[in-house]
Amino acid sequence: MRAVEEPIFDIRSLRQLLLVLALAVSVTQGPVVHAVAFAQTTTPAWVRVSVATVWHLPSSPRPVDAPALGDPAGIEHWLNRLSVTERLGLDSRINTQVLLGQEVLVLARRGRWSEVRVPDQRGSRFPVGIIGWVPNVQLSAVAPPASSREVIVSVARTWLYAVAKGMVVRRRFLVSYDTVLPVVGAMPGYLVLGLPGGQEGAIADNALSPVHLGAVSGTTVANQARRFLGLPYLWGGTSGFGYDCSGLVYSLYARYGMYLPRDAADQQHAGIPVPLAKLEPGDLLFFAGPGGKGLVHHVAIYVGGGRVIDSPYTGASVEIVPMRSLPVWAEFGGAIRPTLTSTPA
Repeated sequence: MRAVEEPIFDIRSLRQLLLVLALAVSVTQGPVVHAVAFAQTTTPAWVRVSVATVWHLPSSPRPVDAPALGDPAGIEHWLNRLSVTERLGLDSRINTQVLLGQEVLVLARRGRWSEVRVPDQRGSRFPVGIIGWVPNVQLSAVAPPASSREVIVSVARTWLYAVAKGMVVRRRFLVSYDTVLPVVGAMPGYLVLGLPGGQEGAIADNALSPVHLGAVSGTTVANQARRFLGLPYLWGGTSGFGYDCSGLVYSLYARYGMYLPRDAADQQHAGIPVPLAKLEPGDLLFFAGPGGKGLVHHVAIYVGGGRVIDSPYTGASVEIVPMRSLPVWAEFGGAIRPTLTSTPA
């Protein structure tokens, strides 16, 4: 294993500073009650499993959901065994998901569960971060190590390997697209990454990319979305194991440092309006009630040629279709081009 030089600056600190600034804007635009809530005592923790599902309540998981609650989280095993009916039952149980290495803020503990806030997943209902419950075993009080270099998983899913004595020794678990971890070393074909809890793991270097901060073209985002074609819809999903419609949008833009609001109803305010005749790849189309009126409930990504890619509903998969063939086309309510400085309305 090759040692890493002493950091010149800490990229993780830079990302956290950018997030704090964005949250400050959100809080100042929201009601006073939200600013008071933001001041409550919290304890930081970091996700130590591939994907931690954030549940509505500790009582929300059913027996069939047990594989998703452990360490490691058996996300793929869990989803593969769920019937469509069982997947439909998730819409009142799951708030969102968070990925390996992500920071959450612990608000309270109840037995084997922690109530957490997810600071980088915001919206009008949760202006300083979505709140829900995560099993204690999926969190660590010890952050990943600081590093001058971070990388992001740029494929849908890839293996994290255990390392010992400078060698890759065994597979540990699959990790998701958009997972960001610090580099602490290297070996042929792999980067060694720091994990929460003081551990290390290795990922094949061809599954990783440098962390991107700054502007990104809509064409790049649209092309990234294609890697998830055929992936089954998952309510509350924000990982390469399954997305809901807004989770796909959120993850694709977060990949490039653009933290849009988490839900479609708030994402509609995260850019500049675009008429249908001016659509470009990466633009977002929103759907509400009849005639496009009422609360937005669905979002799709324009990919060019009059087509969109979306994760439509439980029982379906990520697909590219002519936009006017969407079952919800009569509910089209408008389109936007996301902007780097966007914040929830």
